[in-house]
Amino acid sequence: MTLEASFIMPWVIFLFVFLIYVSFYLYDKCVLFQDAYVLALRGSVQKEEAEVLEYVNGHMRAQFGSKYFGVGRIDGKAEKSKKEIKVIGSCSVKIPFDNFLTFSKESGWQISTQATAQIINPTKVIRKCRMAENIMEKVGG
Repeated sequence: MTLEASFIMPWVIFLFVFLIYVSFYLYDKCVLFQDAYVLALRGSVQKEEAEVLEYVNGHMRAQFGSKYFGVGRIDGKAEKSKKEIKVIGSCSVKIPFDNFLTFSKESGWQISTQATAQIINPTKVIRKCRMAENIMEKVGG
């Protein structure tokens, strides 16, 4: 019985540690997407379209913060097209063995995500709705 336990216990410990690292990976992936989307959404509702990239880049470090497990540095980048803002985030979950289950020469498990939000100006939308409401009152009444 002792001999069998000596073979099984290392595998049990390995599986527990592996599950912990997979949990770190999944948690970091979810939080990274959430942070990227929050930045994109908050940037998309700025009063002036010229302030969108400035807002996102200025608040990126604060939004990403230090809530990630097993991650060294988080890289973020924002891109703005005519009517959309895209926030791209990437990081790497550190693992004890280089190239373990990565199938590449990169160390750690790579996480990359992007979130997109449509740029709208709330003031203009409210004004257009009020203008449409006034026209409907004049036409209907």
